[in-house]
Amino acid sequence: MRSLTTIPSDRVLSVLAALLLMVWSSMPVSAEHFRIGPEKDWFELLSGDALRPGDVVTLVDGTYTDSRRLVMSHRGTAEQPILIRAEDEAKVIFHRPDAKQNTINLEGAQNLKLEGLEITGGATAIRIQSSDSHRAESIAIESLHIHHIGGVAVTCNHPGDDYRGMIFRFNHIHHTSGHGEAFYLGANNGGAVFHHSEVTDNYIHHLNGPDISQGDGIEIKQGSYGNLIARNVIHHTNYPAITIYGTAGQPVNHVESNIVWDSNDCTMQVAADCIVRNNWIASTANCFYSRNHQEAVIGNLEITSNVLLALGKAAPIRIIHPRESSGANQISGPIRIQHNVMVAGDGALAARIPVDALVQFSNNRGKGRVGGVQQTLNDSIDLAELFKRFPSLDQRHPVWRHLNRDQLLAAFNGIAE
Repeated sequence: MRSLTTIPSDRVLSVLAALLLMVWSSMPVSAEHFRIGPEKDWFELLSGDALRPGDVVTLVDGTYTDSRRLVMSHRGTAEQPILIRAEDEAKVIFHRPDAKQNTINLEGAQNLKLEGLEITGGATAIRIQSSDSHRAESIAIESLHIHHIGGVAVTCNHPGDDYRGMIFRFNHIHHTSGHGEAFYLGANNGGAVFHHSEVTDNYIHHLNGPDISQGDGIEIKQGSYGNLIARNVIHHTNYPAITIYGTAGQPVNHVESNIVWDSNDCTMQVAADCIVRNNWIASTANCFYSRNHQEAVIGNLEITSNVLLALGKAAPIRIIHPRESSGANQISGPIRIQHNVMVAGDGALAARIPVDALVQFSNNRGKGRVGGVQQTLNDSIDLAELFKRFPSLDQRHPVWRHLNRDQLLAAFNGIAE
């Protein structure tokens, strides 16, 4: 074996350089912290994909506006996400001067978090999609204030895209335009899929203006699955506050502990493949409504421990059998309706449900007749005891900056003792 001393010196240097390169490449990327304001080159810093894993961009007080198309494609890692945030106590406003473009486009971004920003103007506030080389995934949008925009607040609906690991929480969204949804997630007929993500603890309201053609609060399209929709406070929407289609055989969605009222449509519409639990819903229309929707055939539903207050002549629960709708003629799986409190207006049905062996109605309380199972609910409701079940909300929930607990409960005070 040749000794090291017999190897030419230039080759020794090459070997050492290669070893050092291997060590450097295996070390964590050194993160940088940028602090920048609207008078600096913020657009150049935020656009493109130049930020590295672990980088933090802190934006100082002011209005950030530019007529160019802002596209962020930064990619962090699960261990070192990239954070773009407003400085503590700062009012950081992204205001696009016209509606020719979206305010922020996230294209192929991964492990990226936006926090504490305010967004107005533009078309869509935040449009999320893949780039030519990377899909968009593991994006967090937290504590944003989105309002008075020209379209939808947040979209994940680019054709052919597969969205996973999204976290949208503690956001305050109101006064949209156009289609008007706060969150438009997935695409029609499964054309884009949104899965294993969460939309939680958001305050959404007044999506019912004259410039809104639809105006759902949270819409989860057909084929999207495994998502958690929880503890959102939603009121004054044009379309349902929460709209869920079916999962096309994938894991069910969960809709839990949401507080919703005052929709111009049924307040919650869920077609299939979903656990709907511990929600509080007040409406002059149907509180909970289910029918076939695109490829979704009603069934595989668990509707449990909800409080449903119908303030008009509609039923708290309305489920339409597939044979009375378009598409398949048979319920796709069991529908369990249990442990709910349902209160209907004078003379109205407490529930209108199909006569079918797959529909199970048990241990529910309230007032009104139940069409389909020939039951009548005639329970007295202890309001104080019932309100102990009212969903608890995190102190960081944006609703607390605008409403107190009594104001939240006011929508449900029509429940008679």
